Amino acid sequence: MTGRESGLIAKLRKDFPSLKSIHCLAHKLELVVHDACKSVTGCNHFEIFISKLYTFYHQSPKNARLLHDAATHVNISLLKIGQIFSICWVASSFSTVRAVWQDFPALATQMQNASVDVSRTDLDRQKCSGLLRKLSSTGFVKDLALMKDVLRELQSLSLKLQSRNTSLTDASRWTYLTMEVLEAMKTTSGKSLAKAENINKGQFLQAVIDNLSVRLPDSEFTELLAPLEPSCWPKDRNSLVLYGEKEIHDLAKHLGVPTRAAVEEYRFWKLEGDSPGKTIKRLITASKTYLATSAECERGFSAMSDTANKRRNCLRAKSLSSVLFLDVNGPPLEQFDPKSFVLSWLKDGHRLSTATKTGRQAQTKADRPLWTVLGVKVMD
Repeated sequence: MTGRESGLIAKLRKDFPSLKSIHCLAHKLELVVHDACKSVTGCNHFEIFISKLYTFYHQSPKNARLLHDAATHVNISLLKIGQIFSICWVASSFSTVRAVWQDFPALATQMQNASVDVSRTDLDRQKCSGLLRKLSSTGFVKDLALMKDVLRELQSLSLKLQSRNTSLTDASRWTYLTMEVLEAMKTTSGKSLAKAENINKGQFLQAVIDNLSVRLPDSEFTELLAPLEPSCWPKDRNSLVLYGEKEIHDLAKHLGVPTRAAVEEYRFWKLEGDSPGKTIKRLITASKTYLATSAECERGFSAMSDTANKRRNCLRAKSLSSVLFLDVNGPPLEQFDPKSFVLSWLKDGHRLSTATKTGRQAQTKADRPLWTVLGVKVMD
């Protein structure tokens, strides 16, 4: 979509030369996690072992059933173990790490029983014994705690970036706040790591921070929009006098609105407390069209897959568009009141689903007895 020659943005710029392209920050966050894991060797071993756990239980209903029995035995609620770092959103990776953390007693119990189960083959018992040895090692527990702490913070940032109300300035503020939290975790253990022995985690945390500062946020364009957020204004009046005027001038020039009027209205807004003028309101409205992520498009694609499925593949384009519009923009089902729409439907001449069929009734002829065909007369 962002190709320079034949991408969607390149084609749109032929008709709209001033169009700005913003790479989805939520997808950039996923690239941050992947780059950080590639730069730290221990992360690759952690990912491989989590993948082995996923395969061990996902491809064997027997192992999954025994794990459920072990969870019942140790009295814990079992969470589903999925894949890690190979799916789209970091929230899914956090769910997997949290599942392994909570399921740890059941995993250890099931693997311990499987390693001495004589009904299994020698190869299967050795495999379970190796998984148990890795699972119960101090190094893995420390890595698991570290990953859980880091992914919890990145998951929170990812969910905020995916919100439809998130602006570029909000995304920038949350990103820098997350970087500060990760920087502090280099010296102070997180919630989960505090329960395990401390490890040398500086390399991994620094890799995440470095990649966050490189990929997030889109600083060049964010600087133009920051002066439109009163929360970004300096508190000192001397610093506030000329603050943001260059950015407002450049933004107004880019959007084709009067630059001098924009700067003067901005001065009265920030210094005198007046309401934003007409030109500034246009800039504020335009700034809200620059979304931080493409999560809304992803929701539309998901709604399309759920609606235009194999069982509903005969919908016309107009009907499909209407259904998708309601799915994406409509209220939740529990807040939807269908009464007015049902009455409107009936007023247009449509029938109730429980109504009898209208129109002329089909006439059925009774079967002729055989003797009438043969011409036999019968007595009254």
